[in-house]
Amino acid sequence: MTRPSSTEGDFAARMNGLPKQVVSSTLETLDWNNSSLLEGDGDLAAAVARLKAQDGGDILVHGSATLIQTLMAHGLVDLYRLLVYPVVVGSGKRLFSGPTPATLKLTESRLFASGVVMLCYTPERAPQAG
Repeated sequence: MTRPSSTEGDFAARMNGLPKQVVSSTLETLDWNNSSLLEGDGDLAAAVARLKAQDGGDILVHGSATLIQTLMAHGLVDLYRLLVYPVVVGSGKRLFSGPTPATLKLTESRLFASGVVMLCYTPERAPQAG
């Protein structure tokens, strides 16, 4: 795993200090501070559910549409914080694809001076039977 390209500033210092669980089928060692491989014994959803049950802060996912899709399929996403940049690239990997429908409720939006828009959504889950 490579370290963040920026080693200066508050964001880099915060990221370097936070504990990181890395999901990978190819990495055996990690060199980023406070990183460890998520042990799931082949059941990623169960491993993440165990992490969510522990005391501590939020679990953040950066840069993995495949991981997010797996977590969505198991109802493990509590909040989507999407940043929309004013750039059109023409192609890319879809975040929301596959058989898992996602009905979302907008809970916050913010426009930054750069033109970037942050959108926060929570999933609307079906009521539990019981």
